[in-house]
Amino acid sequence: MFIDKEGRRWWKGNLHTHTTRSDGKLSPEEAVTLYRDKGYDFLALTDHWVLSETKQEEGILLLSGCEYNVGNTVQEGVFHIVGAGMREAPRLENAPGLTPQAIIDGINTAGGMAVLAHPAWSLNRVSDAVKLTGLTGTEIYNSVSGKPWNARPYSGAFVDLMAVEGRLLPCMAADDAHFYEGDETKSYILVEAPECTSELLQTAIRAGRFFATQGPAFSLAVRDGAVEVACSPVEEVVFYSDSAYARDRVARGSGLTHARYEIKPLDHFVRVELTDREGRTAWSSPLAVPAR
Repeated sequence: MFIDKEGRRWWKGNLHTHTTRSDGKLSPEEAVTLYRDKGYDFLALTDHWVLSETKQEEGILLLSGCEYNVGNTVQEGVFHIVGAGMREAPRLENAPGLTPQAIIDGINTAGGMAVLAHPAWSLNRVSDAVKLTGLTGTEIYNSVSGKPWNARPYSGAFVDLMAVEGRLLPCMAADDAHFYEGDETKSYILVEAPECTSELLQTAIRAGRFFATQGPAFSLAVRDGAVEVACSPVEEVVFYSDSAYARDRVARGSGLTHARYEIKPLDHFVRVELTDREGRTAWSSPLAVPAR
């Protein structure tokens, strides 16, 4: 946890992790110890079709979690949906006929958050995903989907195409750790909440008081027809929107702590990515902007 200059508390957490309860290489106890020792305030153990429980352990809050999936081929549609913070077990059965919408509904009915996992890795079509309702967010970055374990860890294009369709999905980053060979303790969310409890974290996440990062911290403001960024020192700030061209889309320099993007007449949303000198990235969620 860290306290910003306004006195707000920010809690570090990962909502997607695997253990020996499914196909992860560490036991639940080993995974919890690893994340706690790396300064995480909360963690969800989300083994495939195995629900973990919410409990407070020494130095870390465990949120109940599980990863549910449907589809075996890209042609039919592969959807992996993480549930976190459920008060009870969702009424879901891993059987033919299960749909991604039913998974989302089951998670929400059980009081949890439904997060679309690694849409780039799954090659999720926007035409399919745009029909889904009730998602708390989507993973814009998934550590284990990157090299050397896999490919397509980054889902920014998917997020932007969804935003073009009017679906501004909150963006999360997660490890989805399986191998624990560098795919762990890399990508996470920082949540602004008065205390680190399941209820307060979920309230904050649903209200958008969080951001995805691997290290950089930042804040956004919309004023005087522009999106302004204040951040920890970074080397690059990129503004993504639905205008095809913008000359002020990329800011580069050593130790940047501010950047500004003028909202264009064709912009309906803007989101921001920041990268520091160590190559660590932070991602904002897409932000609806006023028409110019």
